[in-house]
Amino acid sequence: MFKYCWFLLVFLFAEDVFAQNPDPNLGLIPAPVSVKIKTGQFLLHKRSIVQSELKDDRSVAFLNSYLQKLPDNSVKNDTASSVIELTSIGSDTTNLEAYHLRISPKKITIIGKDAGLFYGVQSVIQLLADAKSNGTYAVNCAEIEDYPRFKYRGMHLDVSRHFFPASFIREYLDLLATYKINTFHWHLTDDQGWRIEIKKYPKLTEVGSMRAQTLIGNSHARPKQFDGTPYGGFYTQDEIREIVKYAAERYITVIPEIEMPGHSQAALASYPELSCNPKKVYKVAETWGVFDNVYCPSEYTFTFLE
Repeated sequence: MFKYCWFLLVFLFAEDVFAQNPDPNLGLIPAPVSVKIKTGQFLLHKRSIVQSELKDDRSVAFLNSYLQKLPDNSVKNDTASSVIELTSIGSDTTNLEAYHLRISPKKITIIGKDAGLFYGVQSVIQLLADAKSNGTYAVNCAEIEDYPRFKYRGMHLDVSRHFFPASFIREYLDLLATYKINTFHWHLTDDQGWRIEIKKYPKLTEVGSMRAQTLIGNSHARPKQFDGTPYGGFYTQDEIREIVKYAAERYITVIPEIEMPGHSQAALASYPELSCNPKKVYKVAETWGVFDNVYCPSEYTFTFLE
């Protein structure tokens, strides 16, 4: 009983400490380079508008789109009592990923260029999302300076072993943008499935995108058990183009990964002539692990890979 009471006292004390000492980074992820919290709050409401001299800027369009989706708020072109301004005026940095964010009771100002302006928008969206979770759209006043520590900030997604539809990829890119990640490493091919349409080689998707079944558990289990369910899918060229465009609008570079010379069993199942044993019958891998099937170094293979 004594231990329980002691734990409860420690918990209540810790809760009080956190309440008196709010997050110095305002909950922003990743943590900004500098945050100066000030008094007052900015309140977003139906008469809030977005202002910018950058009429066709993707950051302006992105913020407007976000605000219009808020259930209790819409952006209207009328006289506003609170403003969100996006501008490149006053940005003297050569770092195109840097931004300066000022939040006052009547105005939020985001200063930056290119990706920096977009990342400033992402910080505002994070702050608004946190404010909404507390029942309002009130954001604490502050001044924020931020720029990335690392030039390459990437995430990897394997869609070969487990396929994710294009709709999920867009949601994934939205999440990357929220956290200012600028590179999407897209693992499109492996032994367990080929996921990108190549019209010159239709069997890659007709055959290579589907496996007959999938191992249940890990490859070391004995006896091996399978689900008996065909599994697969692929992205059309139009879907690939749309996703690359969607990523670019969020300042994300897509790195498509085509595995070689190994991890190629799905391709060999589609075109056995790519292997050093073209008479062998290959099938899309149904288990995990390492396989010794590789592309054979031939003129046909190099033409295929090019």
